[in-house]
Amino acid sequence: MIEFLKNWVSSDNPHPHEQDDNLVEAVSALLLEAAMIDGQIDSAEIEQTKHAICSFFDISEAQATQTIQKLSEDAGHKHEFHSLTKQIRESCDYEERIYILSMLWQIVLADDEIDQLESNLMRRLSGLLFVSDVDSGKAKQQARTRLA
Repeated sequence: MIEFLKNWVSSDNPHPHEQDDNLVEAVSALLLEAAMIDGQIDSAEIEQTKHAICSFFDISEAQATQTIQKLSEDAGHKHEFHSLTKQIRESCDYEERIYILSMLWQIVLADDEIDQLESNLMRRLSGLLFVSDVDSGKAKQQARTRLA
C-alpha cells in the first residue's frame, strides 16, 4: 500500500481516473452513503467527502461540490451498492480499491464515532469491493492517521 501511494504521488499521472465521470459519481455516492448512514450528515463529513473526491480524481472543488449536490438528494435513500461497487471493481485495481475504502473510513471516522450502522456498512463495502479484512483494517488505520 505504501508503495502504491509513493508511486501514485510521484507518477506523471497521479490521478488515474480523472476523466471518468461515472466513476467519480460511484465513489462520491459511496462516500455520501457512508456520511449519511448514521442518519445525519455534518459539515465535517461533507468537507471530508469533497476533499477525498478532489484529491483522488484531480477535479476542482466546484466540480466536487456540484457532484455532491447532485447526489446528496439520493443519499440515505438509495442503497444500491452492488452496481456502484461493481463499477469501482471494474475500473480500479486492488490498491486503488483499498485507497477508496480508506477514504470511506475517513468519512465514517470524521465525527470520532463508529456506530453499528457505520460498522456494518464498512464490512459490507469491504466485501463488495473484494478487499480483505486485513487490508480493510489497514485502510481504517490509515484513515485514522490522516485525520489525526
